[in-house]
Amino acid sequence: MTTPNLTMPYLVAAQAQKEVTHNEAMNDLDCLAQLCVTSRVLNTPPPTPADGDAYIVGAAPTGVWAGKAGQVAIYFSGWRYKTPKAGWLAFSRADNKFYVYNGTAWALLGGYV
Repeated sequence: MTTPNLTMPYLVAAQAQKEVTHNEAMNDLDCLAQLCVTSRVLNTPPPTPADGDAYIVGAAPTGVWAGKAGQVAIYFSGWRYKTPKAGWLAFSRADNKFYVYNGTAWALLGGYV
């Protein structure tokens, strides 16, 4: 079971290694609460991402991003993916612009910041 908006996992009774589930959820929350992505157009994962890096996967992804177009890729010792929901906002460091997910695609929200 997951939360409805950020799809973070719930802890369940008698669950083994609860700290793993909790830590993954905290990492997701850390990235998604104030979503700031390095890029929104990359199709190939960067060769040396840092923990906490986030990207909106481009339209023609390859490698471990294959099949993840438009999703948010979050790196913490490995890639995790979040499917955005309508209304999610993201700031792109690459072009200093805000984008909103409209339910089907990421769209420019406003001008330069």
